Amino acid sequence: MAAAYDYPAGDTTCTAPPPTPARAGGTIATGDRLDMLVRVPRNYRPGFAHPLLVVYAAAGMTPESSEHLTGYTPLATAAGFIVAYARHVRPSRAAIAKLARVPAAVAAHYCVDAAHVFMSGHSDGGTTSTAVAAMPETNARVAGLAPSAAGFTGADLATFACPAPRPVLVWHGARDTLFPGYGREAAAWWAKCNACDAAAPAPVEGCVHYAGCRAPVQYCEGDYGHLSWPPQGAARSLEFFEQSMRKP
Repeated sequence: MAAAYDYPAGDTTCTAPPPTPARAGGTIATGDRLDMLVRVPRNYRPGFAHPLLVVYAAAGMTPESSEHLTGYTPLATAAGFIVAYARHVRPSRAAIAKLARVPAAVAAHYCVDAAHVFMSGHSDGGTTSTAVAAMPETNARVAGLAPSAAGFTGADLATFACPAPRPVLVWHGARDTLFPGYGREAAAWWAKCNACDAAAPAPVEGCVHYAGCRAPVQYCEGDYGHLSWPPQGAARSLEFFEQSMRKP
């Protein structure tokens, strides 16, 4: 369930707020199978530029089941985010290019802060969020990401040129037998792209934090398998995104 947000007094506004649907929050159907479920703060303010979190679905999941799995809605809306749960599309380069248009589709109906568009998702959803952030034709749209159980190895990512540094928090299960060790490799690639120190990253509260980065990189590994969403995935990812927005 969406929560209310304590809006600041001197809020940031959209220069031309889009026409909000009569009932804020709900399904957006674009006509090209790019359907999504949108959640906004319960007291949604149309003129306020909200950060946006796009959550891509795992295979076989609807936007509603993706919402249930990740648990982002109450925490994100309480923090002032709009959350868009995209329907699952099997990853391919053409599909990724289409799914990268989710932020624009949301911004056509809601007031979105284009400088703060974050991405997350589990399994195929983690793969999609990683691809959108890595592909040269789409990566400029991503302010930060927190993929879980993504299907990218370090070698896969090495086929891309490094995008501009952006905050990345990678989640992966130690018992993931479908994509074993992929998360650790992906985090190392992002650390290279973000010019982090070559020294081994320091463990902090069950995660490893790379040092000296132009944008933060963290890797969190838990004792679970491929199908499991990390127990603290929503809370820690949102905290990570909020910290990045507070950076000067």
